[in-house]
Amino acid sequence: MISLTDTQERILTAFKQLLIENGYTKTTTRKIANLAEVNELTIFNNFKDKEGLLNAAVNDYLNDVNKLTNNIQLSGNVETDLTMLSQQCQSFFNDHKAIILAGFRDAFDIPSLNAAIQKIPLYFKQFLMDYFKKMQTNGVIDHNLNVEAQSMNFIWLNFGYFLTGQRFNTPGLSFDLTYFLQNNIKSFINGLFE
Repeated sequence: MISLTDTQERILTAFKQLLIENGYTKTTTRKIANLAEVNELTIFNNFKDKEGLLNAAVNDYLNDVNKLTNNIQLSGNVETDLTMLSQQCQSFFNDHKAIILAGFRDAFDIPSLNAAIQKIPLYFKQFLMDYFKKMQTNGVIDHNLNVEAQSMNFIWLNFGYFLTGQRFNTPGLSFDLTYFLQNNIKSFINGLFE
């Protein structure tokens, strides 16, 4: 991955912030320039156009997907592993919420964004299916478990928690990560042993 200059980082950070607040369509290079405290021409010189900024943000997302996948260390203890995976998912989602939220808002209009946003759930589905199969083989979890269904349930649970937190900041609809891990993830894990 190519290192960005301080100015490029500032521009990309401003773009991501506006992407969260306004979506892709309503984020203009003028707004980005104002927030980044640069001349609009500086954006064009560094990223060519708004699509160039989107490509840079997507590349940052994809680079971090690869880092995340290469750094996962599993213990073989299902509760420990899935709690850690859930924490890493939530951290990743929060670090890349601009792209993820834009993906939900604008992906149908921007095919490259749609393709990029699908990479993390597809990766985790395969990763979890392999993990659950290994745990079945080792006799740790129920051998009749439908690993594909449970992998998708884990993904939906984590995406649902993240999206609820982004959309609703209302008591009763959102709660902190510790509560989520101790209750929702633990309940999910208990279902693997029945």
